[in-house]
Amino acid sequence: MARLKTAQPNSSLRKIAVVVATAVSGMSVYAQAAVQPKEETITVTAAPAAQESAWGPAPTIAAKRSATTTKTDTPIEKTPQSVSVVTNEEMQMHQFQSVKEALGYTPGVTVSSRGASNTYDFVIIRGFSSVGLSQNNYLDGLKLQGNFYNDAVIDPYMLERVELMRGPTSVLYGKSNPGGIISMVSKRPTTEPLKEIQFKMGTDNLFQTGFDFSDSLDDNGEFSYRLTGLARSTNEQQKSSESQRYAIAPSFTWRPDEKTNFTFLSYFQNEPETGYYGWLPKEGTVEPLPNGKRLPTDFNEGASNNTYSRNEKMVGYSFEHGFNDTFTVRQNLRFVEMKTAQKSVYGTGIAADGHTLNRGTIVDNERLQNFSVDTQLESKFATGDIDHTLLTGVDFMRMRNDINATFGSAPSIDLYNNYHPEYFAFGGAEPYQMNESKQTGLYVQEQAEWNKWVFTLGGRYDWSKQATTVRQNSTTPTEGYIERNDHQFTWRGGVNYVFDNGISPYFSYSQSFEPSAFDLWSTPRVSYKPSKGEQYEAGVKYVPKDMPVVVTGAVYQLTKTNNLTADPTNPLAQVPAGEIRARGVELEAKAALTANINMTASYTYTDAEYTKDTNLKGNTPEQVPEHMASLWGDYTFNEGPLSGLTLGTGGRFIGSSYGDPANSFKVGSAAVMDAVVKYDLARFGMAGSSIAVNVNNLLDREYVASCFQTYGCFWGAERQVVATATFRF
Repeated sequence: MARLKTAQPNSSLRKIAVVVATAVSGMSVYAQAAVQPKEETITVTAAPAAQESAWGPAPTIAAKRSATTTKTDTPIEKTPQSVSVVTNEEMQMHQFQSVKEALGYTPGVTVSSRGASNTYDFVIIRGFSSVGLSQNNYLDGLKLQGNFYNDAVIDPYMLERVELMRGPTSVLYGKSNPGGIISMVSKRPTTEPLKEIQFKMGTDNLFQTGFDFSDSLDDNGEFSYRLTGLARSTNEQQKSSESQRYAIAPSFTWRPDEKTNFTFLSYFQNEPETGYYGWLPKEGTVEPLPNGKRLPTDFNEGASNNTYSRNEKMVGYSFEHGFNDTFTVRQNLRFVEMKTAQKSVYGTGIAADGHTLNRGTIVDNERLQNFSVDTQLESKFATGDIDHTLLTGVDFMRMRNDINATFGSAPSIDLYNNYHPEYFAFGGAEPYQMNESKQTGLYVQEQAEWNKWVFTLGGRYDWSKQATTVRQNSTTPTEGYIERNDHQFTWRGGVNYVFDNGISPYFSYSQSFEPSAFDLWSTPRVSYKPSKGEQYEAGVKYVPKDMPVVVTGAVYQLTKTNNLTADPTNPLAQVPAGEIRARGVELEAKAALTANINMTASYTYTDAEYTKDTNLKGNTPEQVPEHMASLWGDYTFNEGPLSGLTLGTGGRFIGSSYGDPANSFKVGSAAVMDAVVKYDLARFGMAGSSIAVNVNNLLDREYVASCFQTYGCFWGAERQVVATATFRF
């Protein structure tokens, strides 16, 4: 159908946009008030910016360094691409339950693509998502390569920071979609004693216990350890659905001298139940049923014995050694084993009568193994007035996923009735597929500083292999083997000019590539060409040296070719859909305005469309709002009888979006409010301890978060109240 004209923003959006724009432009003014030292009742104080490391904690909510965009410890104002950092302080304030929730106040990313479900950290960045469920998520510099339903999820309690790099990243990381990546940094051993125990309880029978211990093992700080863990159980928003998680992350650091650091990193997580991961039709959610009613937000179309379990094991290390002031070698290595098992009944679409939901079934058991290693040599030197940081590296990744699965149908249900999930007799899983992928990449990057100019130029050559062995069973095509080998060169160039006052305008060009999935349902089977992306980005960053403030703005044009999208006739398959172009504007501000006040603000404008496609040309990709915005502020009383009390509130606006590639219907906009009340217990002799109550969706707004097809819509999360008690001793 023809593309609909863009409507003018409504009054609510205009108000939010004005507030965000005012906050963004005003932060640099208000932040010039000196940040005074906090009284003893406040246990976290800002450290000088020079103490911050791209791989460690940030002293405030405004992180000023990142390694995600360059693989080197680089000030944000010297990076030629957009990056946002969610620090541990910000995560503690909000008490996020997932990594995607942690990005809810960040521009350029849609975190509501699966509604209230936290089964996966599936997000859409600058209008683009990855093939299938294999998100572009990285942990400690290495990709968490997933496949089919086997994708890793890391609990935010285990993380020091979460970063979002927007735009193509292939020049450093190889195959990836052009929208960007999520980069997570694990908590690492400290030489200062840390003893923390945390308790949570909240809505839907949420109960969680966590602990975080770290210390030096000797007087010199040569050996140190950290042990972080949690146990959580909760009912899900949907009826007859629950989730359980048990995780532990032992780590150990050996630091024989100032130039050598070896850190053993591990992560073990068992989820007997990962929670609800179904979807509902647009009838009864976006649109009322023929009887004028909508489905309740806790509606579960599945069976009472639906199960979905996941087990993750990760072992690896991070090594760094400086030979001298010029040469430093780094290596990150990790081995991952993941297992998932599910028995699920799910909706496949509405029948002709408009109120009967057809349903399908899946029985799935998977075992994935993934090995990744990245070796880098960083060289720092000068030629005349030019300072160079030259990075050369090679990385290798191998993934293998053994899948047993069967698909079938389940009895349809009448949505007019008050359906409650019932028992379903599932069959067993049969041999289905063996999926394999390999990637080897060689890369080089030059960061050159001359006067106030910073030039970044990098290139990478990748060899990629994708292979699938199809095994014959009752629900698959005929058995066989299909393989595709690709090689691709990608590059990035950028320039920044850093003024003395911290303002840094920049411009960059970058490329990406991503091998596409096979079409296993056609005869003969089809191997699609890799998708390719290219981006032009210009922006400005304001990062003053002596103030905890980071303000950024960017405009971009991003194009992806050979794009795949969901098959409207088969939820398990994809079809090529030509070329997508996204143009956008992103604004973000994070600041500790005074010793009392923290504030974050963001605004996102995305104009995305299919520019080359026989059927979809001119349409807007599904699940991509044109407008998004957020605003948060918290105030801490440092004096008087209320000393130690923190009050915070904020809001998130998600604009309307199309619900399918054909643009046959739209999902309405939504605005939700969040709040926190927190009390620091230092005045009672319990330094570092606190109690807090967080409320998400304060007004309990009922809304549809997104849809990806007429059969696939998701209710947004209902109001959630979580009480947290954190004790340090």
